[in-house]
Amino acid sequence: MGKFNRDEVADLLAKCHRRCCICHRFCGFKMETDHIKPINEGGTDEIDNAIPVCLECHAEIHCYNPTHPRGRKFTEFELMEHKKQWLSICENKPEIFAQAPTPSEVGSLNSLVDELEYNLEACECSESLLSVEQFNEAMRRGAISFLEPSLKNTINSSYAKINQLNQWFYSLTHQDIGGHRGLHNVRKHIEKIAPEIKNAIKKAHTELMKFLEGDTDN
Repeated sequence: MGKFNRDEVADLLAKCHRRCCICHRFCGFKMETDHIKPINEGGTDEIDNAIPVCLECHAEIHCYNPTHPRGRKFTEFELMEHKKQWLSICENKPEIFAQAPTPSEVGSLNSLVDELEYNLEACECSESLLSVEQFNEAMRRGAISFLEPSLKNTINSSYAKINQLNQWFYSLTHQDIGGHRGLHNVRKHIEKIAPEIKNAIKKAHTELMKFLEGDTDN
């Protein structure tokens, strides 16, 4: 794993206004400087071989599976062109940044990370429904279908368990479950399965973060 010169990285981030060279979203600190030509394929740590990208686009670059190809892989030439075009726009048309800033949109996988973190906290709260909104949005956008099979299965499994827990929470307030004794039994069952579900969420969060971070140079 190589390292770019920090001062040169800082200069590059300033030139791109901390916006992703592929999707052009403002990233703030959620940004990577990725190798256009990977080190293990003969790439160097020269700054010309670096492209600033958001976490989500960084994952997109590296998630292509040549064994089971779907879609079109990012090539070194294309990445270099994305970088050249965006830096040219930043240098020659600075007026685009003079407009009132709009709220930045994070990618669906980044939002999924936030949701998993929320769900970890929500697991500690009695009878608190867990969130599945960002998972559903990631599914709608097709962001999960391109992930590595093991990671996809881990995420899908964690949300299947989340839905299971939500159904038990739902039954506490929306169904006739046999009075106080029924409520007691449901709460005991929730207490029993909650640790397993929390572990599944933690595993999904850890593996997704590892995938998004990849081989980074900051």
